[in-house]
Amino acid sequence: MNKDNIIIYVSSRNNYDMLSGEVFKNIDTEGFEFINVDDKSSMEEIEKGKQMCEENDIVFLENKSRGCQMATQTLIDFIKENRPNCKWIFCFQHDCYPITKNFFSRISKLINDGKLDEFGTLGFNRIDMGKNTPGAYDKWVNGEKPIGHLGLAHLSILNESGRWLQPNRNAWLLQNDDWKKPFSVEINAWTSFGINVNNWNECIKPTDEYHFHLWAPDVFIQFLYHNYHNLVLPNLYLMNRQEIKANYSIDVNSAHSSRKGNEYHFGHYEPSHKAWKERWGWTYTKPWGEFESIKESYEDTLIYDFWHHDISKGPLKTFDLGEY
Repeated sequence: MNKDNIIIYVSSRNNYDMLSGEVFKNIDTEGFEFINVDDKSSMEEIEKGKQMCEENDIVFLENKSRGCQMATQTLIDFIKENRPNCKWIFCFQHDCYPITKNFFSRISKLINDGKLDEFGTLGFNRIDMGKNTPGAYDKWVNGEKPIGHLGLAHLSILNESGRWLQPNRNAWLLQNDDWKKPFSVEINAWTSFGINVNNWNECIKPTDEYHFHLWAPDVFIQFLYHNYHNLVLPNLYLMNRQEIKANYSIDVNSAHSSRKGNEYHFGHYEPSHKAWKERWGWTYTKPWGEFESIKESYEDTLIYDFWHHDISKGPLKTFDLGEY
């Protein structure tokens, strides 16, 4: 099987003990390349990271600027010069990993078959030990295919607490089998997702204004603006274990920690929201009142289509990719 059409990566910032203690142990790369991009860690952490990567024969890149969008651009620039056959890259936060067997190999086949060419990003069915997806892990262990967390309905649900696409927030997810098919979503679960390299180069304008918070939602919305769907493959599962960060003296909730000023691990918070408002014209947390007044400027885009979509009746669009 072709092993050069995918690269797996993390953007690390002062969390190299987690890289060795969790990422290296939990992610089975299946022979696909893994790359680390450092996002302006301390000198001590950089040296630690370089040694870890050298010992594990992993490329260590240093972010040309700041923030996860620029870390991703740094990787894509490296790919252009050194890995021309790479078509998709898959970003993982350090507390998230695949649990479906042959996870990357299944995706690689879809890439080789040309079935993912027209998508911007690729998301998955994320479960945890019960905090956000109660009962899902036990069902998965028993061979079932539960619906866990499938992404975020940013504009199509006008309720801040109900925007998470998971059954304990929206029971109608269990009443329509279309949610078990590959489908289009506004914002994928950003703890891990794939990016189409060619379409990134065509559509995405990265910025250093997002450090960690909101970097990924901005990418998803940029793709929708250019009419590229963000695809979810609900048969491929991820495990997200936020709680393990506490073992490394890292706050479990990155947004809360960033809001309190923990730039050492997560970067700034409020400037990310300001950058979002300036770029898109609406507030990230409560877009509905503001978006209505500017929606005409997004006509003929998928952003506009999602705004007018009744998501409780099913996904905006599903796709037949065959077996995967």
